[in-house]
Amino acid sequence: MTFPIFHDLKGKRVIVTGASSGIGLCAAEAFLEQGSEVFGQYNKNPKPLEALKEKFPGLGFVQADLSEEKGCVEIVKAGVKKMGGLDIIVHSAGIWNDGPIRSISREVLENLFRVNTFSSYYLAREASNVIKKGSIIFIGSTAGERGEPGHSHYAGSKGAIQSLVYSIAQELAPEIRVNVVSPGWVRTPMSEETLKVKEAAIVAPIPLKRVAESEDVVNGVLFLASETGTHYTGVDLCCSGGALLPMPRG
Repeated sequence: MTFPIFHDLKGKRVIVTGASSGIGLCAAEAFLEQGSEVFGQYNKNPKPLEALKEKFPGLGFVQADLSEEKGCVEIVKAGVKKMGGLDIIVHSAGIWNDGPIRSISREVLENLFRVNTFSSYYLAREASNVIKKGSIIFIGSTAGERGEPGHSHYAGSKGAIQSLVYSIAQELAPEIRVNVVSPGWVRTPMSEETLKVKEAAIVAPIPLKRVAESEDVVNGVLFLASETGTHYTGVDLCCSGGALLPMPRG
């Protein structure tokens, strides 16, 4: 992968959650290419991070369950200990599953909000107590902007992150900038099975006529983390290929 270089990111201390797959793995590699120090979190599969460490020996990572407050506290504490501080946190970890409203169970609803939303609050709390001047960046979703039938719990979890960003961007300014990058469909392991079946239908209404790659999303993350984005806070940067634009009439 190749990314635009933001020279001011060199030496920055970065925690990336969900760093073993998809957008999170791509973000970890992107920051490493910038010369940043990176500490990653994974839940079940360390192998991609082990492979990345062969290329970037300074990479640190640890297992943590972000569905629990304890895991969120531990990842920030471990990252700060390894790197000697923290400048940027990118919260990419999350889950997506079916949740039709007529049959959604308490277990599915509560687990998704714990993983996607509660973790965002806990990580923001922990990171904001150690970042002196820097950025908190969340990975949201267009589902949080327009809803998603059959996945209202997921849409709600991402919509809550948007409200969190709008609130704490004001609360933590001017020392800490807080933003969210909200992708539409992205080609990741989480979306792989759905895209195999529905990609043509998904792409048809997208003006740019393709599903995003992880690099598309991460380029936005790098911009917001860098000094190039120094006057951006409380921003929801939508990376959807124009999918949320109004449909033409007539």
